[in-house]
Amino acid sequence: MTAADKNRALDRNEAEWVEMSRSAAHLADAQLTDLLRRLRERRDRAQRLIRTRTRQASREGQPNIDSGAREKKAQLAEAIARAVEEQKRRRAAGNLKAAVARKAALSRDGVPESRTAAAGPADTPNEKIAPSGALHAEGMRAAMMRSTGDR
Repeated sequence: MTAADKNRALDRNEAEWVEMSRSAAHLADAQLTDLLRRLRERRDRAQRLIRTRTRQASREGQPNIDSGAREKKAQLAEAIARAVEEQKRRRAAGNLKAAVARKAALSRDGVPESRTAAAGPADTPNEKIAPSGALHAEGMRAAMMRSTGDR
């Protein structure tokens, strides 16, 4: 299908909106939102038209060959997809900028400049008992005391 055939399915406004969706990066946020609204309205209108014609054709027992409305709906759906991708890209960029700003605004109170330990490991709190999981007599004695009886 040639470009002229594709444009034949769209009216002047719809063709203009489809072209605007191709250069959505140059639109302001409000313009992009308005463009999406208009495209969705026209796509939904084309979908309703297709459903109505299909229903009428089935009632009359005729085949429904409505390629013009289907082509219009397909082009509008592609334009919507392009505009939505641009909107997602802008949101992601805005979220990234906001995250960088929040991270820069965090206070560094009480956070050391380096993450290395200063004095080595902490002391054992009670040196009279065996360390947990000891395999020798010191650990076995503690394990027997905790269990139900001798082993």
